[in-house]
Amino acid sequence: MENKWLIIAVLFPVFSFSQGSTPKGELAAITSVGIAGGESIAKPLFQVTTGVNFHTWFVGLGGGADQYRFESYPVFADWRLNFGKQQVGFVYANAGYHFPSHSKATDDEFLTTDKLQGGFYMDAGVGYRVKLGALHRLLFSAGYSQKDVKNTVGFTFPCLVPPCPEEIYNYQYRLGRVVAKLSWEFGKMK
Repeated sequence: MENKWLIIAVLFPVFSFSQGSTPKGELAAITSVGIAGGESIAKPLFQVTTGVNFHTWFVGLGGGADQYRFESYPVFADWRLNFGKQQVGFVYANAGYHFPSHSKATDDEFLTTDKLQGGFYMDAGVGYRVKLGALHRLLFSAGYSQKDVKNTVGFTFPCLVPPCPEEIYNYQYRLGRVVAKLSWEFGKMK
């Protein structure tokens, strides 16, 4: 009996969306600049997303540069849902992976290893759209973002009998922060 309901639940969306005409999407691009702030000093971020606009939603792939705490380059899937009669409001969610740029944190003479590893990246929030014409829109958004970073740091201190052992320290960062973005959206909307 349970298998019957599972089959119905899986096949219902397939049959219901296959009826009538299939919605055609319009290509769109979104370029964003903003700031991310949390426990550390607020830093700039930049994102570019390309995808397809359907009637009330957008799906695409994006990438960018994030300067917060550790410089990194996120790659993510972008999903947006428009609401309101004029579709001026929207919610968005990005999820993916970020690749940290490597630069030494300090000029410590005993520092022998300083390695950053990327991890999970997400960004979600709400926004408002101002239409500037048939193809151009200005977007204002605010939300919450997180990026996970692993930092491996090693020090070799002087000792009496060489070779001196390296002391390794592993740090895990889950950098949650508030983001505010100003974006330009280009493409047709239905």
